[in-house]
Amino acid sequence: MTTIQQGMSKKITIVAATKLELQPLFNQWQPKAADFIGLYIANESLHFLITGMGMLNTAAHLALYSQQFERDFYIDAGICGAFNRSIQIGDVVQISSETYGDFGVENDEAFQDFFDLGFIDKKEDAFQYGLCTPIESATHSKITLPKATSITVNKVHGNEKSIKIIQEKYQADTENMEGLAFYYVMKLIQKPSIEIRSISNYVEKRNKENWDIKSAVNNLNTKLMQLIPLI
Repeated sequence: MTTIQQGMSKKITIVAATKLELQPLFNQWQPKAADFIGLYIANESLHFLITGMGMLNTAAHLALYSQQFERDFYIDAGICGAFNRSIQIGDVVQISSETYGDFGVENDEAFQDFFDLGFIDKKEDAFQYGLCTPIESATHSKITLPKATSITVNKVHGNEKSIKIIQEKYQADTENMEGLAFYYVMKLIQKPSIEIRSISNYVEKRNKENWDIKSAVNNLNTKLMQLIPLI
């Protein structure tokens, strides 16, 4: 039994959009594919759920999974882009809040989301003032990663004009494609959770030469290995 296994006292599920983002952990734990689509089991205490990219895949897979498996704590892990240039590429952050980043209508050159339009009450359901946040537990006080806010999008921003509009509107530190769906489902099933993201690039006019996915993935998995025994 490894030191990490000895430190695990709860049933943990690590959720990611792609196996690439958790490859170092897969290499270490060698989890076995289960009958449930996207589920890999290291042992009873540690599950990996690979949902596929985007909010729809994340919400659907996670909702179905949570009905079949009783778990104590969920971690959403992945790479993301940063608006905030004070965050360095390769840094790992915990996401303190999520909201929609492109769920609304264009009004000429302005963007109005469905909170602005009154179709969603900012205080209803899983939202509070338009933000979806994690259900916290004693574990959260042990997590020392810097906090960052995020928007979840269906379309990664790569146009300078639209980036400026979104930055001014949401003042978010980062963007990703799954986090809101994760926190939303966690609210519905009332489970403590945390979203951990590593910065692979800045949100700018698309230039993959400036990206560092390898370092982001390695740093993400190193932090996850440190986090697991604390839960």
